[in-house]
Amino acid sequence: MKLLLPAFVCLLWLTICIGCNKVTVPDELKNLCPVTIAVIDGHQPVEGVTVRLVSKEPRGVFASNGITDSKGIAKLRSSRGSYTGNGVPAGIYSVVLLKTVDFTEELMPTEADQNLSPSALAKKQSKQEEFLEKNRIIPKILEASNSSPIEITVTNKTDVTMEIDLSKYKK
Repeated sequence: MKLLLPAFVCLLWLTICIGCNKVTVPDELKNLCPVTIAVIDGHQPVEGVTVRLVSKEPRGVFASNGITDSKGIAKLRSSRGSYTGNGVPAGIYSVVLLKTVDFTEELMPTEADQNLSPSALAKKQSKQEEFLEKNRIIPKILEASNSSPIEITVTNKTDVTMEIDLSKYKK
């Protein structure tokens, strides 16, 4: 009998915890369609590119994105609040691509930058901008939804696959 009470309390606690972790699926994310986007540069896959879809239609607030793997493939997921699901709601989207470029050590922003004179800070920032432009992987036109010429239409009927060749957007 002494063991039965602690076992009952543990079972009750476990039931409460499992019930509290239930995530409600937002209405706009109930019917997700699989979307796969490949990012290449010429014939080479590009790893570590964040692929983000920005809805061209007024809708609920959610994010649809993915990150390319070593083969240049991103399988997109959509999220809102604590819910994340595989796929994207049907709709028309602008495709935005982003990739972080690491500065060299001397160009890395530091706390000491706040102690630089205005002219020294401006010089460092100018060198950072030159470095970013020289080492840019994603063409600037593809980094914002209002400039990206790439559009994708997602329907409820099929899986959507798209290949984006960065070399076509470089000047």
